[in-house]
Amino acid sequence: MSGDRTVNTTKIKRIILFLQDKHALQTLLRGFAVVLISLTAAVPAHGSVKTNTPKHLYTAAVKNYYILNSSKQKQQYRDIWLHVINEFEQVYKNYPKSSYAPKALYNIGNLYNSLYTRSFLDKDLAAGVDAFQMLQQHYKNNTLADDALFKIAEIYRTKKGDTETALRFYKLILENYPNSNSAPMAKIWVKKLGGSITLKQPTPVKKIAAVLNGIKVWSAGDYTRVVINVSNEVVYSGHLLEQTDDSMPGKRIYIDLKGTMLTCDTPPLSVKDGIVEEIRAGQFDSKTARVVLDVGNIDDYSIFNLEDPFRIIIDVKGKKAEVPAAVQTEKPTETAAAQPTEETENNGLSISKIIQDYETINKQTLPAVPVAETQIRSGLSVKKIVIDPGHGGHDPGAIGPNRVREKNITLKIGKMLADKLRAMGFQVIMTRDKDVFIPLEERTAIANMSNADIFISIHANASLSRRTKGITTYYLSTTHNRASMIVAARENATSTKKLSDLQLILEDLMKTAKINESAIFANDIQQDMVRSLRKDGYDTPDLGVRSAPFFVLMHANMPSILIETSFVTNPLEERQLEETRYEESIVDGVVKGILRYGTKMKTAER
Repeated sequence: MSGDRTVNTTKIKRIILFLQDKHALQTLLRGFAVVLISLTAAVPAHGSVKTNTPKHLYTAAVKNYYILNSSKQKQQYRDIWLHVINEFEQVYKNYPKSSYAPKALYNIGNLYNSLYTRSFLDKDLAAGVDAFQMLQQHYKNNTLADDALFKIAEIYRTKKGDTETALRFYKLILENYPNSNSAPMAKIWVKKLGGSITLKQPTPVKKIAAVLNGIKVWSAGDYTRVVINVSNEVVYSGHLLEQTDDSMPGKRIYIDLKGTMLTCDTPPLSVKDGIVEEIRAGQFDSKTARVVLDVGNIDDYSIFNLEDPFRIIIDVKGKKAEVPAAVQTEKPTETAAAQPTEETENNGLSISKIIQDYETINKQTLPAVPVAETQIRSGLSVKKIVIDPGHGGHDPGAIGPNRVREKNITLKIGKMLADKLRAMGFQVIMTRDKDVFIPLEERTAIANMSNADIFISIHANASLSRRTKGITTYYLSTTHNRASMIVAARENATSTKKLSDLQLILEDLMKTAKINESAIFANDIQQDMVRSLRKDGYDTPDLGVRSAPFFVLMHANMPSILIETSFVTNPLEERQLEETRYEESIVDGVVKGILRYGTKMKTAER
């Protein structure tokens, strides 16, 4: 036994001495590392296959491309487009000599081309052209080379309106790939565009200017909105100048659009609404178009842009014209009936009494105007309401897993809400009452021109996760909340980066916008919608009241909110949003919220 102990003691001493020798220890560790690496390389993990092959990378990218193509919801997010593009770029960059590289470039070109139809950003179109050109130049003998040239020609002909450059690329196909599948169509377009088959060397592609497509105007008593439509995104600047010509008193606002052309003479647009007198457009120089607004003694103005398609918005505010005393007495019958009398003032109408009267009326089966109409409306500061069903026409909004479209849900809820409010004696104006597309800037202009007391935009929410659900009410303000930014970016049809730029403009609007009233209004609507849903047995999560920079709420002259009724991307809420009972529960909550808010404001006025 003692001998064994001696042997063991000797072994331990040797090990300690070995470990104390740093060089020996490093040698041992390197030996282990070599063995480990060789084992890892020789024996793959159980059930695994090489994942860094060009075929694997390309197949994974194609799979995500198909998913993106089949999902309208995913197509609304720029980040997803760029992620799929990046997957194809990894194939080309890592395996440029593989047969999958030209295929990857072709798909990159197609992705950027499709993304441009949503973003209208020149850089997306340029990136698509670059991908197609790289394919043709680096893989001239590939079967996709002629297709890449044809894609470039189509981009210049259809999206840039540059038929001269398109013609060069069509001719290039006929010269280099006369027997390709693209040659017959290229030959047709060469003839249509008036070019001969004889080819000259193509000149470098030149930068094509944007085109000023038209000007629209909306005018209200103390507010005028001007919209300049441009073919693609441009750099612009605006300035306010005093008129120096005695024959033209007042001020003028001019907007310079860089890299923009007028295709024809544009006659002056006469407005003469007391704020904007006339609008003129002309070619300031070879690279700049200028739009001039002759204005009166205005109070304020702002300039910002919207996308999809690109347009520049100029909002001008001035003093409302004084109405003669004789005219003031000639008020419409509806407005006169809504004025509080001494009798109704002393009735002590409370919020609970107003809502109790509404619930009594709501139980009536006949759509006739209720007896308590005058009593209800005389206790409120709200009389005229604009309802804005979101999206419409070619813009479906969010689309659920069972293909339910947001635009149809919002229109149905909007009509139900309008019918109920009209039956109670409110004056209701809808931005759309059928399946048509209304630009965001026009929706706000409708509310301002009608001198509405409140503005309600109705939407259905969306999320990349099908598990997300709940109901939310928004009001206009800046935000740093990522979830609110994503919702606003989707509804604004823009990116979160562009939305961040917009928040700088919003900072200047805060002093004039009815932010406080809108926040109170949003809170009343949200609370009553949740109460109504709970009362009817629905457990829809209350996501609360949030603020975000929504274009449709910008420059609204009245308290304005945007309701995200539920998530159409959640299978359960998608089904519920099609149920009349669920829709009626939401509408019932909105009506109660309007009554609650209107009573509060009436009390505050007293």
